[in-house]
Amino acid sequence: MSRHLLLTLSTLVLAGCAGAGGPTYEFGPSEAPLRYALDDQGTLLVETPVGEQRSTDSTVATLVFNIGGGEAGGHRVTVTFEALEVWAGGDFQQEHFEGGDLLAKPFTGTLADDGSITVTAAPEIAARLEEVANPNALFSYLLPPLPPGGDERTEAWAHTRTETSEAEMTVETFYEGTASFAGDTTWNGTAARVIVSQETVTSMGHGTPAGSPGAIEFTMHGKATTRYVWDPQGAVMLASSSTTELAGELEVIGMAMTMPVSYHGRRDVWLKR
Repeated sequence: MSRHLLLTLSTLVLAGCAGAGGPTYEFGPSEAPLRYALDDQGTLLVETPVGEQRSTDSTVATLVFNIGGGEAGGHRVTVTFEALEVWAGGDFQQEHFEGGDLLAKPFTGTLADDGSITVTAAPEIAARLEEVANPNALFSYLLPPLPPGGDERTEAWAHTRTETSEAEMTVETFYEGTASFAGDTTWNGTAARVIVSQETVTSMGHGTPAGSPGAIEFTMHGKATTRYVWDPQGAVMLASSSTTELAGELEVIGMAMTMPVSYHGRRDVWLKR
């Protein structure tokens, strides 16, 4: 996402692990790094006293993800941008950014047994790409909510996550929901299982973004739904698609002005053969 959006929703991608035998619903070491394509779109609307103001961004990227062997504390994971382009702007200005020096530089973390990630190292990020390449958000999108213990089950299971961004604005987004199996499918000739995640989302932020007449605060609530296509034999995510709908209020501090704000996001990720 660009610095023009008040809500950071970043890149989504998933890698998997090598598997043998029966169905696998756990992360493990990758046989080889996996390349994923990402297409992420977002639109923010603010209803101002002089009319509706729109901010949009579009991110297209290729990411390479790898899960290492198990060690104390979990698996070492890395993700790099192989390609990255961002288009961002509002009603009066459009900008285009490329990955530049960020390309091929790894973000590193530790994947715990419960699927949580601790970021351990990240490259220096240019200011214009801070939200797109925020490691907290980036790693949260790399890992789908697989069932606890790797068990195939009929009932849904709970999951939560938090994303934090500190660019021009400090934004915290909280996700709480459930995931469940939703039948079988075929993806490019590969038999797969569908996992659907439905989450309640709260996003809160404060700061002074470019072009703002002063410091602002916002709170939005809504829903996110993600459909994952998982290969249970190869233990690899083949694709995912996600939509997010949020609405709330934005306040310009010191101006006694509160305005309705809403956000719509769509994200698609797929394995590149």
